Formats: sequence, C-alpha cells, structure tokens
Amino acid sequence: MSPDLKADAQFAFNQYRTGAVTDPYSVLDAHRLFAVELLCDDLVTADDVRESIHGLIAVLNIVTDYRKTHPTNTVLSEEV
Repeated sequence: MSPDLKADAQFAFNQYRTGAVTDPYSVLDAHRLFAVELLCDDLVTADDVRESIHGLIAVLNIVTDYRKTHPTNTVLSEEV
C-alpha cells in the first residue's frame, strides 16, 4: 500500500480515536475521497484503495464497539 494512503488512513483513525472527530462516517468519507484522488492520479491501485478502506472500516468498528461498552473511556491506543 502507498505510504500516502497508509498515512491518511492512520490520520483518519487517530482523528476518530482521540475524539477530534466524533462521526466515524466523516473520517471514512474524508479518507475515501483522498484514496479516490490518488487512484485517479494513478498513484495507487484499486486493490490498494479497497484494502485501505476496508482496514479503516475494521478499526473504526473496533473503536465504536469499544465505546459502546466503555462510554467513559473515549481514547484508545490502537493503530491502523
């Protein structure tokens, strides 16, 4: 996977993990748009985009599920 794509996925995840952005769909949409831009510029493959988006969805689901069961602890230390 492209370093730019990986860095953006990590940034998006950290924005949600730390609570800077509270809507997981917002961070996913921002990352998706960045990934599509890279794809349109032929800097990544469709497989890279798919892998990145699916990975981000997976970790966002983990954080969201954790927050549902532990509502007072909103900051996690997981990485993408």
